[in-house]
Amino acid sequence: MIASLPPMAALSGVRVLDLSRLLPGAFATLMLAELGADVIKVEDPRGGDPIRHLPPFVDGRSVYDLLLNRGKRSLALDLKDPTSAPVLDALLARTDVVIESFRPAAARRLGVSAAQLRARHPRLVHAAITGYGQTGPYAERPGHDLNYVAVSGVLAADRPHPAHLPRMFMADVGGGAMSAVIAVLAALLSRERTGDGASIDVSMHEAALYWVMLPGAPDLVDGGDRATGELPTFGGHACYNVYETGDGRQIALGALEPKFWSTFCEAIGRPDLVIRHLGGEPDQAALLAELRDVFRTRTQAEWLAFFEGRDVCLSPVNAPAAAFADPHVRARGAVIQAPGLRAVRSPFGLPVVPLRPAPATGQDTEEILGALA
Repeated sequence: MIASLPPMAALSGVRVLDLSRLLPGAFATLMLAELGADVIKVEDPRGGDPIRHLPPFVDGRSVYDLLLNRGKRSLALDLKDPTSAPVLDALLARTDVVIESFRPAAARRLGVSAAQLRARHPRLVHAAITGYGQTGPYAERPGHDLNYVAVSGVLAADRPHPAHLPRMFMADVGGGAMSAVIAVLAALLSRERTGDGASIDVSMHEAALYWVMLPGAPDLVDGGDRATGELPTFGGHACYNVYETGDGRQIALGALEPKFWSTFCEAIGRPDLVIRHLGGEPDQAALLAELRDVFRTRTQAEWLAFFEGRDVCLSPVNAPAAAFADPHVRARGAVIQAPGLRAVRSPFGLPVVPLRPAPATGQDTEEILGALA
């Protein structure tokens, strides 16, 4: 039980060497830092991690740098310089986890692939977060989140006719960072039992593909081409949809179960709609039109007040600022105050440690190297 955990953070005493670039690795090592790991971010002395140069900026600092590099120490070290190898090796002797995000050939050129590092440090947990994994015909292809969600089927499954590109980094964060953290934690637990480290191959493409298992289920099951029916969750049913309110805002209705749909219909004074819950396509189109008219009769705030206390799956469609200020978020303490900013607390439900502000490139080089002497 969480309540029985000691006050010490779960990963206290675990050292992580972050050799990654850009978003996936930075997000993964942020989560590890929140759980108490000592994260050393190794950066190119010539400008540091490219994430530092991504807009938008506040007082010359990228908001992504300020948020994702909290709690880490920065070591300026040129991995392309052969003289850096002994320094890196000395660090690895005192390291538990390495996270890197180079394409396989680049990792080998830099001498930081799993095979190269674990040959000298077999207890090391090495996690490579790459677009397409360490093997296969796509292994050396360049790419970004958009490419991985496109080729994996996520983009087509989620947005059959996309008018805009997705703003969520689904493959980077949900696929790369989250998968890497889960695998690292499992590998650390295994090492406690066996004494051996691990080589973790996280493909953001495959992580996204894993999610497509659900919308693509008929394509995976024998006889799926004969499957009938579809989940009422893709916009064609009135019980599970987004509606515009009288003030131009939006409400999300998720009344999938008959009990929630019945409560909703009774509440709006339309018990006659109950039997049309999961009707056929022509009826659903007409029902959607009727409910769109209903929802335009009140503002979003009026609808939320009207349904307060009623057992109906109904929520406002919040912009990020409103989501961060939501009363439930405040009550749960999910948004925390940090030096110079607010941050979203990690979702693990475990004790987290306060994180220091994101360091400047190489800010901790002298301290880290001094400890190796």
